[in-house]
Amino acid sequence: MEIILYVLVALAVAFGVGALIIMLATRLVAGFTPKFLMAVVAAIVETIAAGIISYVLNMVLGVGTLSSLLALVIVFVAYAAILNALVKRPGGVQMGFGKACLVTLVQIIIEIVLCVLLFFVFGTVLFSMFATMH
Repeated sequence: MEIILYVLVALAVAFGVGALIIMLATRLVAGFTPKFLMAVVAAIVETIAAGIISYVLNMVLGVGTLSSLLALVIVFVAYAAILNALVKRPGGVQMGFGKACLVTLVQIIIEIVLCVLLFFVFGTVLFSMFATMH
């Protein structure tokens, strides 16, 4: 029962961070900041879409480089379409697919930088823990 609670908390934190990244990327590229709730909804829909796309491509093409590269392109386009559909300017107007592509690109770059930083932080912590054990 505790594991379900931990998973729910982890998902809430992950979607919250994803929403903040969407808000930052949109602010940097499109010049406006979407509402947090709409950014959370976009993050959830993007995650579900990416999972479905990856699953279907792995089932059709098998696991490998081709399916991974194709999934990367299709997920990028899907993210942009989702952002264009869900994240709207303050007047309720869509930002446009081209601008949504740029927001998606900045979003992915922010996620990569964040993952690299977390890898080095946690890698350093784990390395120092193992180094002190011997």
